[in-house]
Amino acid sequence: MTEDDDVLSFELPRAAILKLGAKGVAQGGQPTAIAMSPSAQTAMARMGGLFVLYVTAAAVSICKEAKRQTISSQDVVNALKSLRYEDWVDPCNAHLESDRAHRPKHAPTLKKYRGVYQGSINAWYSQISIAGQPIHLGSFAAPEDAARAYDRAIWSKLGTAAAELLNFPEDFPESSKYLKKETNDDAEAPAPTD
Repeated sequence: MTEDDDVLSFELPRAAILKLGAKGVAQGGQPTAIAMSPSAQTAMARMGGLFVLYVTAAAVSICKEAKRQTISSQDVVNALKSLRYEDWVDPCNAHLESDRAHRPKHAPTLKKYRGVYQGSINAWYSQISIAGQPIHLGSFAAPEDAARAYDRAIWSKLGTAAAELLNFPEDFPESSKYLKKETNDDAEAPAPTD
């Protein structure tokens, strides 16, 4: 099997193909559902897969020209334009807007925790970095759980040196004596005179 055979075997999921068949084709301005034989489904899946690869390759080129590593939705829209699929740009933009509207909104007052970042759709990830190397701790349903996982990991790796890095120092009573707290005596002490 050659590399070209691998590319040619890429197919869209059958569910997507069956959904397209259910929507059907326009006949006389009205969509009509069509029945597809298994061989027609296979051909449609492969054609759709090749089209996705074609648009993705164009979007990757646009992304590289902009000196970025991650393809954005705008890169895909620009790829459709550059490949002369202008008729698909408006439906693509409409789908992207609909997707943005249905995504969960982030609370503006959400507390930020050290070592925690939000992934996609209500997943929170935690990681520590030791000697410049990130160590992923997993995904969590709540940011507080991810922050506590960070605290446990950083405390186990750094010990008392991690006292200032903890999100929840109260979970580690032994850390309190290592926290730098400004006391009233320190704040009100006069400067030494010579």
